[in-house]
Amino acid sequence: MFSTDVTKAIVAAANAAGIEPAALLALIEVETSGVPFEQDGRTPVLLYERHVAWREAGKKSKRLQAAFAAAGLAIPKWSKTTQYKDEGNSAARLALMRKACAIDEEVARRSASWGLGQTMGFLAEEIGFASACEMVDHMTGNIAVQVEAVIEELKRKDIIDPLNHHQWPSVARLYNGAGYAANRYDARLADAYKRWSRKLALPVDAHPAPDLSRAQIEELQRSLKAKGYRVGLIDGVAGEHTVGAIAAFQAHEGLPVTGKFDDATRAALAIAEAKEPGRERAAATVEDLRAAGSKTIRTADRINLLGSIKVGLGTLFGGAAAVEKTGLLDTAQDGIDKANQVKGLWQSFHDLAAPVLGDPNLVIAFAIIAAAGAACWYFAGKIAAHRVDDHRTGVHAGPAEA
Repeated sequence: MFSTDVTKAIVAAANAAGIEPAALLALIEVETSGVPFEQDGRTPVLLYERHVAWREAGKKSKRLQAAFAAAGLAIPKWSKTTQYKDEGNSAARLALMRKACAIDEEVARRSASWGLGQTMGFLAEEIGFASACEMVDHMTGNIAVQVEAVIEELKRKDIIDPLNHHQWPSVARLYNGAGYAANRYDARLADAYKRWSRKLALPVDAHPAPDLSRAQIEELQRSLKAKGYRVGLIDGVAGEHTVGAIAAFQAHEGLPVTGKFDDATRAALAIAEAKEPGRERAAATVEDLRAAGSKTIRTADRINLLGSIKVGLGTLFGGAAAVEKTGLLDTAQDGIDKANQVKGLWQSFHDLAAPVLGDPNLVIAFAIIAAAGAACWYFAGKIAAHRVDDHRTGVHAGPAEA
């Protein structure tokens, strides 16, 4: 989500370089959605490329290449299944980069894309830096340098002219590689450009909360959410969800629907009661949300199924192993006439499974599996219950299928 600071920096740099601001914003949106830093607020947002690490380490020595490969940090070819297996969140990406830097910092940084435009580290010298380490150091905590790096790459690759003329397939191929079509890179650029053209054409005062700081916007989002309006993430950015929540509040309170947090809206929000959910919403059940296709309930059901499987396996094999070790089946046989039949069935099972079930450690292991399954049951129920409660009260003011 683009903050005001990021948007202003990109627009200013674009104008200075003779680039249409909406076009540059579209390119950066497709690359990073306008997020410049990792969770620490300083490290340029990154994506480590294992196949690039194989090449860059190999340039130095086969020994270094082998060290990266042995650590799981380099592979000979790009692989969809393993390329980004441990880069799903910021903490994981930062940890991966620390691990790679411990082997060779320059190779590690050359092997990742960095910042708002996801500039590859191995392009450092080409765009005016002495090394990838120097490039990343300059980008750290600095939005302007990240934007400058994007523009320098556009200049070196002769992309500015096709960008300004909205030749999206050419832009996509030159900036993102020959495989751009697989990810609809050109179509996404065209779509983002249309939206940015509209946004930049709006008057300056069209911002929903022009006089509010990030902290004040967060407080506004919390207030709207508490009143039963959907604001999305509490992130201090007045994006489309916040604008929609303001507009919905205005409509509910009988105010002019502008989507802007004006004085009248501010005064009304301060005294407004929480919006009452509709009758259907207030009476909703887990079954109702499941029938509506709720993603949250579907996830809870999957966790519940996993728990059932674990409990079943743990109980079956753990219990069978315990019976084998303690002789409980023989004791039961004395008191139950049909135990001989059970004993016969057990003996057949025992002959097949005795090598496994005879180990007391496995009894403990299967007990742990069963306990984990029970925990899955418990938390799946909690997830479903909270989702239903949020739906009934209007805290989750979105559609039932969410």
